[in-house]
Amino acid sequence: MSGSVRVTLPWDVLAQVNHRLVSRGRGPGLTLSADYRAKKHAAEMLVQAQVRGERPRFTGPVSMTLRFYEPDRRRRDPSNLLKLVEDALIGVVYDDDSRIHRQTWERAGVDRDNPRVEITVAPIEAARAA
Repeated sequence: MSGSVRVTLPWDVLAQVNHRLVSRGRGPGLTLSADYRAKKHAAEMLVQAQVRGERPRFTGPVSMTLRFYEPDRRRRDPSNLLKLVEDALIGVVYDDDSRIHRQTWERAGVDRDNPRVEITVAPIEAARAA
């Protein structure tokens, strides 16, 4: 499959991975927080609206590039935001996030009016993936 897929998610649907698990209240174990589930669902709907055609698009190795346009200059760790983004693309952009063989992200600056993450996913040719 050739070509890349580009998706943009607004900052307000991103959730820190360290905020995703909460105690169930009864007995041992953790579950996804309601906030994380809601943001993940919103991100999945936005991805589906932006991606057209065959689903999942990629079933082989892919590279993912993410550009974070943050809402302010507060210190944060973008790697904590990656899990939600990776999961939101499952079933639409790729069949499983284990398909990600290369990933890079960068802080692209502050955009107070339109904070977001711009995501590009592209196939890695079989010869290069080996």
